[in-house]
Amino acid sequence: MMGGGSTRAGSSISSPCSGHRTRTQSKSRRFGVSEWCGCGCRPVLRWSGTDSNLNKSFFGCPNYNTNEKRWCGLFVWANTGQDEPVEKSESYRDNHKVKMNFDWRLGRLEEDVRNQKLVNQFLVLLVSVLIVLIVIMYCKA
Repeated sequence: MMGGGSTRAGSSISSPCSGHRTRTQSKSRRFGVSEWCGCGCRPVLRWSGTDSNLNKSFFGCPNYNTNEKRWCGLFVWANTGQDEPVEKSESYRDNHKVKMNFDWRLGRLEEDVRNQKLVNQFLVLLVSVLIVLIVIMYCKA
């Protein structure tokens, strides 16, 4: 047999989700990884850089650690196929609730600011009319 190499098939693709070139493995289904992550993108194979799991491979969302992209929380160790605790998807739901609550509160604050501007404009108009009336009364006297 000529040319010893890895028997693992893979391809280099440019992910439309993250815009970065990543290496995907065709055997990802063997590890129990779904074909699509929660963002609608294909999971990518990465290697851990932490001291506790140095160079350990895992599948993750391509949007992780990218600017202006939302990460769906997909994380599966490649050698075991075990997910990290479900807390990540729950935290995503919690973050979504917080964002919705924040958006609602922000909308209320914007409405309050608009109302305050209208009240201020009305008060300026009222004071202006009163000043004009006082000047007219002073001129007659």
